Amino acid sequence: MSKFTKIASAVVLLTAVMASAQIRIKDVASVSGLEDVQLFGYGLVVGLAGTGDRNQTVFTEQTIVNMLKNMGIELPERHIRVRNVAAVMVTGHLAPFKRRGTRFDITVSSMGDATSLEGGTLIMTPIQGPDGHVYASAQGPLATGGYDLRDRGFSHIKRNHVLVGRIPGGAIVQREYQFNVLNNSDLSFSLHSPDFTSAVSMAQAINAQYGVDGIARATDAATVELNMALSYDGSPMEFISRVENMTFQVASQARVVINERTGTIVAGGTVRISQVAVTHGGVKVEVVNLPEVIQPFPFNFAGPEVVPNPAMIVEEKDAEMVVLDETTTVSDLAQALNSLGVTPRDIIAILQAIKEAGALHAHLVIL
Repeated sequence: MSKFTKIASAVVLLTAVMASAQIRIKDVASVSGLEDVQLFGYGLVVGLAGTGDRNQTVFTEQTIVNMLKNMGIELPERHIRVRNVAAVMVTGHLAPFKRRGTRFDITVSSMGDATSLEGGTLIMTPIQGPDGHVYASAQGPLATGGYDLRDRGFSHIKRNHVLVGRIPGGAIVQREYQFNVLNNSDLSFSLHSPDFTSAVSMAQAINAQYGVDGIARATDAATVELNMALSYDGSPMEFISRVENMTFQVASQARVVINERTGTIVAGGTVRISQVAVTHGGVKVEVVNLPEVIQPFPFNFAGPEVVPNPAMIVEEKDAEMVVLDETTTVSDLAQALNSLGVTPRDIIAILQAIKEAGALHAHLVIL
């Protein structure tokens, strides 16, 4: 099976799944006001095998001096020659309802000119939110998932990116983030991908499930307001749990996403193509060098010379034409172009040309 045959099969499968899928509300929407809180902090990673920051990174030395001073150790800055320490930024996400003492994962990224964080340990670092309050403290050994080996013979072996590491469960919640969205009877769900049709469909599905109009109301393309007190006397937790497990038909904009760097093409099942004729052909131009050897003149003590002799080879493929019907989908187009033997990069150019011709009824996204 060729590379493009696999792509065509994937497009067909995606089309069939999206055509009949009923999606749970909790998979495409969330309760408004219960967003994650982004945290960040500045710290030090110790225990590196000579791969830490160099002396040019001044803030690393200043941090080490300040840390030792807090421990009662006075040390002049000119005596700091530590290559086993690196200054890092610590980032993480605090999920809603994370209680004090619970743990979550963090990411540690180098700030200076360290060459690797492999084998390092993050010392206790407070991490704060956008409001300036410290919500957690982080500490623990890093997992980089790679290595960076160098020797004095200038050989270099590297696997993955070793200047960023993760500490699973490395942060402990010290301060709980307060949410007040569950203190009244009015709730709202926000769609992750705003769409007017999807919002109306979700509101209709909730009203049909309870058999009462007015429980759910779409206020915009992303928000569906809920009136819990209208027909539900239980706890807010039970109401939210029941609503988020309901299913409805999600409507999405027809899109074709193209990544020209990798030759990846992903298309949704709602993409349609009007009747169009596609011709594929290519011209290959290759410049080669066929050097010639020139012999010297008689009675000349000079040796033979090799001079370049560039030549151009032009190879043109026979163009073929495929006519697509009015109701053609992207999966049909993939199969038709596969019969022409085109590569994914050629298909990208063809899709762009079909879009310019006005026959591709979808939003073309190029990454």
